[in-house]
Amino acid sequence: MHPTRTRIFVDFWNFQLSWNECVRGRGFNQDVAKIPWEETLPRVLVQRSDPGGLYVGTHVYASIDRSSTRDKGLQRFLHAMDGFAGYRVTVKERRPASSVRCANEPCRREITTCPHCNERLRRTVEKGIDTTLLTDLIKAAFDNTFDQAILLTEDSDFVPAVEFIQERWSKQVIHAFFRGKSDELRNACWKHIFIDDSLAELLPGLHT
Repeated sequence: MHPTRTRIFVDFWNFQLSWNECVRGRGFNQDVAKIPWEETLPRVLVQRSDPGGLYVGTHVYASIDRSSTRDKGLQRFLHAMDGFAGYRVTVKERRPASSVRCANEPCRREITTCPHCNERLRRTVEKGIDTTLLTDLIKAAFDNTFDQAILLTEDSDFVPAVEFIQERWSKQVIHAFFRGKSDELRNACWKHIFIDDSLAELLPGLHT
């Protein structure tokens, strides 16, 4: 019997922002307690899902604002991540969102500058990330490139796809996320992994 082939799918911003919240809640500096993407994260997740499992790759889905100087470093990092062994990184450009308006009636006036620093407000939204992740997840199941998929997101919109994959191809989808988030998605998956329980393995230098 061949070992369980395990493939990881990551909603980058969903995971990153919840990670930041988790490590801050534990008293760590998020600039120090960075996600150990390259080797440690896949190893720990595969070990948690199936100790005898065979790691066959990680897919990361992220968005950036190319007009933002803050995202230049992120863009370079995501490019470097795409070169990690077994990684494939999909990057989409964030799109301008509708203007910010006062929520009170009958005002509804557009707010164009920050009332504190007077800088112009610019909102962007993520487009196509969830759809691309879901398409790749279903395609990988159809192509039989995994036995188990580890899904890192809290988005409950993934529930129908998870249920379809598990019923149609008898694949196992493992939900990996943080306690207190996304009960609906966690319950739809075959089983779950709480990232909180693995922090000592993911950040060993901070737990010694």
